[in-house]
Amino acid sequence: MKKLENLPLMAMLILLVAVGQMAQTIYVPTIADMAQSLNVPAGAVQRVMAAYLVTYGFSQLIYGPLSDRLGRRPVIFAGMLIFLLGAAGAMLAPSLNLLIAAAAVQGMGTGVAGVMARTMPRDLYAGSALRQANSLLNMGILVSPLLAPLIGGALAGAFGWRACFAFLLLLCSGVAICIWRGMPETRPAGQAPRALFSAFRPLLADGSFSRYLVMLVGALAGIAVFEASCGVLMGGVLGLSSLAVSLLFILPLPAAFFGAWFAGKSDAPFHQLMWYAVLSCLAAGALMWLPGWFGVMNVWTLIVPAALFFFGAGMLFPLATTGAMEPFPYLAGAAGALLGGVQNMGSGLVAWLSALLPQGGQFSLGLLMFAMGVLMLLCWWPMADRAQEAGDAA
Repeated sequence: MKKLENLPLMAMLILLVAVGQMAQTIYVPTIADMAQSLNVPAGAVQRVMAAYLVTYGFSQLIYGPLSDRLGRRPVIFAGMLIFLLGAAGAMLAPSLNLLIAAAAVQGMGTGVAGVMARTMPRDLYAGSALRQANSLLNMGILVSPLLAPLIGGALAGAFGWRACFAFLLLLCSGVAICIWRGMPETRPAGQAPRALFSAFRPLLADGSFSRYLVMLVGALAGIAVFEASCGVLMGGVLGLSSLAVSLLFILPLPAAFFGAWFAGKSDAPFHQLMWYAVLSCLAAGALMWLPGWFGVMNVWTLIVPAALFFFGAGMLFPLATTGAMEPFPYLAGAAGALLGGVQNMGSGLVAWLSALLPQGGQFSLGLLMFAMGVLMLLCWWPMADRAQEAGDAA
């Protein structure tokens, strides 16, 4: 494949999205400590991630159309300012309810990164270059969840769990300075203004776009449920230390990195790669659920299925995003907003549901991950033949 252009811009975009990714997972190894400090059950702390994901998703429905009207840069800086306020609130929160509210403000801010991760590559690339750019972006983004739990565990061990949010304050400030100095405006010139949310209608009326969107919801929801449950099951049920949880938490993440790399580098047809992605997630959900039926849970019954699911999701994110975005170059902001917004709101609601289910073993986790795999299969199956025909014609 040809070398991608605009790599420095892609690097800044990766840094922007990394802030949101780290905010979602940096505190996971310290969930048990947070629960003890705030005097709540460990399972209740899952609501922090759920609140973050819901507002992270909802805010994207606003940022996307705004970026089509006002440009990418002003919208990015507005979102980063909101995130800084939320991180400061989380660092100082004296109760779980206030921590949940602060996490919601953080998600409202970093929603802008979720939109730009889908919109700006469409501003810059098309065709195979867009697929390659989306794969590179997903690979870069996956580095931050590898680092975040290790950083969070180390900071919490030295200074307490609130230091995680102090770190996010510093990180976001540094990224904002880099973007201010080096990121140009990428919105296509000559784009006709339209009513703020009018672009959503033709996108949602497109059957393929809607199915890709639901598949992305299922993939992210499966990952979010595992991330939200990991600290509870490993720290609260298996009794592992925060350091052990942080190390085990990152074990499945390289599989997602490899999945994104494979999706971008493989010469296999698009429809074949999509089948690999969907069936990997379905099999992983079954493997996660099966031990729960027999009351079995250990590190390996959690990590191995999670790694397989992360591999499938790592493939599906760039593939489904490309399939959904490519037909809509002049609705890129709105399309990116719908993909990111609904994807994260849906995964946040599934994570909230997970917090309401029993957390004494992996049955609930496996049930939800398997359900997400079935959902992806039901969406992809009707499109598979058409995707194969389109690939053959090309």
